[in-house]
Amino acid sequence: MKKIAIFQADLKVGGIQRSLINLLSSQILDNYEVDVYLFSREIFYEISELKDNIHIYFLKPFPYWFRFIPFTWIMHMNFYKDIEKSYDYVFDYDSYRQECAYCATRIKQAKKILWIHSDIEKELQYKKKYCVLYTFFKSKYRFYDEFVAVSEGIVEPFRKYSNNMSAKVTVIPNIINPEHIIKKSQEHTEVIVNSDKCNVVCVGKVCTQKGYDSLLQDIYTAYKKRKDICCYIIGDGPDLKRYKKWVMNHKLTDIIFFLGNQKNPFPIIKQMDAFCLESKFEGQGMVLWEAKCLGLQLIFPRRLEKYNINLKGVKNISDALINLKKTNNKTYDFLNEYYDFIEVQYRKLLIN
Repeated sequence: MKKIAIFQADLKVGGIQRSLINLLSSQILDNYEVDVYLFSREIFYEISELKDNIHIYFLKPFPYWFRFIPFTWIMHMNFYKDIEKSYDYVFDYDSYRQECAYCATRIKQAKKILWIHSDIEKELQYKKKYCVLYTFFKSKYRFYDEFVAVSEGIVEPFRKYSNNMSAKVTVIPNIINPEHIIKKSQEHTEVIVNSDKCNVVCVGKVCTQKGYDSLLQDIYTAYKKRKDICCYIIGDGPDLKRYKKWVMNHKLTDIIFFLGNQKNPFPIIKQMDAFCLESKFEGQGMVLWEAKCLGLQLIFPRRLEKYNINLKGVKNISDALINLKKTNNKTYDFLNEYYDFIEVQYRKLLIN
């Protein structure tokens, strides 16, 4: 049986972390022995039901200031002597942290693959912290054999900013597990929405990148036209207090609700009529596909279409909210074509 090593910073709350859990829980890696190396013991997601071929190990993280050392310098240092196994494939699933890159690229005689989860050009445009980190880790790209991009829309920005226009990149969308989502959606939740209202939900880190400033304004605009609309925001983040204050100042606390992080958001999402996403950019909008599984209408700007193949955005978000109809009879979507494509792409990737 061939062996895979996966290096990921942690399994805290986040899209990358949820994506990895979905991969480990799928059938994709059933015929491989998989060792997952994490650099934090803090775990938000359920791992007790992972299959017997999946093994979790914890390593000590680098000191924080190592993020500000050029990767080519770190490459010459000597860490993690306890990783002595040989592997056929090595995944740097994190794509940000120096520890993951160091470990992934040091394992000899293995196909080294780096996951690209975001639009690097937009990250550099909107995130000052990323600009600093990128300065120090960008030299790592030349040490990988191949790359995986979670959507077609992030391939060219990666090639451009990695200075490797001929890089071998396989597009593999994040794995979505419809059966799991539907099963989890049937569990009990304390959050019960008013079914007489037209309910909209958004899920994600509460920060500027996710476009909550635009979302709240569009909900406010729609509310002026229709009084039956409600919005539920699932997630936490650095801008939560600011957005809560905005909602209070606009006297919208009875129609916009902040629910925080939810271990199982699906029973809440299931009750909604539509899912709205207004991110300034994405790697791939996993949350859109999860909502699609549960039969929700999707409302997102057309600029995000390139990150989500075959999903259709809208020209104007506030108009879409104003004209939104209730969906009393939802139909589950098992994403068969989506998953078939992923399986084909993984077969291409896992060939020496």
